[in-house]
Amino acid sequence: MKRHYVIDTSVLITYTSYGKLYRLSNMVMSYNMKVFMNVHLLNEFGKNLKKVSNKRNIDVNEEIKSLLDFATLVETIPLFSNSPDPKDNFLFDLALQTNSEVIITKETALLNFIESPIAIHDIKWFKEKFPVEL
Repeated sequence: MKRHYVIDTSVLITYTSYGKLYRLSNMVMSYNMKVFMNVHLLNEFGKNLKKVSNKRNIDVNEEIKSLLDFATLVETIPLFSNSPDPKDNFLFDLALQTNSEVIITKETALLNFIESPIAIHDIKWFKEKFPVEL
């Protein structure tokens, strides 16, 4: 059985900005995970990656392609409206509509969201739960 996850932009940017997106890809493959994205998450990732791309010499298009090599792009319907940050409602739509187990994020507001309908964990938990060789 595959594990279903949603990985927030904050985590994706952390891996990408240090040239370590391959580690996330290895984790997904090693642990038989299914990572979901929707257009909102993909657009947010691209927009935020452009902000760091000049500082880190990152090819935005190449990183988006690499991400889509292991993430599944799905269409979602906007339904959730209770996120602590309304611009993050799409994460819950994505997680709930794909039967994901966990949202992985670095966002404090989401990590402290006690009324969340889905488990939310930080990047530290994720790395400890699913270690991969460096």
